[in-house]
Amino acid sequence: MTAQPRRAALDAVKARIRALETGVGGRVENRATVGLGDKALDRGLPWGGLPRAALHEIRGDAAAAGFTAALAARLAGSDGTVLWCQSRAEAHEAGRLHGPGLGAFGLDSRRLVVVTAGRGAEVLWVLEEGLRSAGIAVVVAEGGAPDLTASRRLQLAAEAGGATGLVLTPGEAPAGPSAALTRWRVAPAPSAAVALSPGLMGPARWDVALWRCRGGGPGHWIVDWDATALRFRLVAGLADRPVSPGDVRRSA
Repeated sequence: MTAQPRRAALDAVKARIRALETGVGGRVENRATVGLGDKALDRGLPWGGLPRAALHEIRGDAAAAGFTAALAARLAGSDGTVLWCQSRAEAHEAGRLHGPGLGAFGLDSRRLVVVTAGRGAEVLWVLEEGLRSAGIAVVVAEGGAPDLTASRRLQLAAEAGGATGLVLTPGEAPAGPSAALTRWRVAPAPSAAVALSPGLMGPARWDVALWRCRGGGPGHWIVDWDATALRFRLVAGLADRPVSPGDVRRSA
């Protein structure tokens, strides 16, 4: 092989690696995004917001479900349809979806389609079919954990159909490698009202760790939910402080 074909082959390999690093089938700068509602949070993502037509993984328990509902509402916008699929085991363990509760996170039950599936493999089948559907804006899968091969297929399905996939999985740590564009860990955090009096109820607040982000680095934030403006809001005092390595270690 002469020097010129060898250089061309090397350039092709480098281009393939860059594509894998920035997401299956697309570069970072070319992705359509939706803002989270707080500029400091959006700056923590290389796209300036959360990409649509992509797969995202959220880990956590009950608090993570609220965070996921809020993400779904922002991604769907004012008129997009959200398909939410639960396995029967997850519905039994965590409880079925509650319309008024979802409404507090901006998710209108009139734009929500709920599916109950038998087991995890069926949840992932519903997720893939929903991602390929032109009539769906967001698909939430609760109770199915895709492996690397399945997550690659789901990412490609999201890019082909234009819908955004949110995989909500219980647990603290990622189970293994994934092609998801972002991977999050979400835990509850005490609200400001609780600090004033243990008996008070404040807005939803989460301890949010961005574990993995293609084309970007990890992050760690304490985030409130503004139920009036329907947006995320970085807790005052953290908005102007850069994420430190200690923050990321504590979030793991």
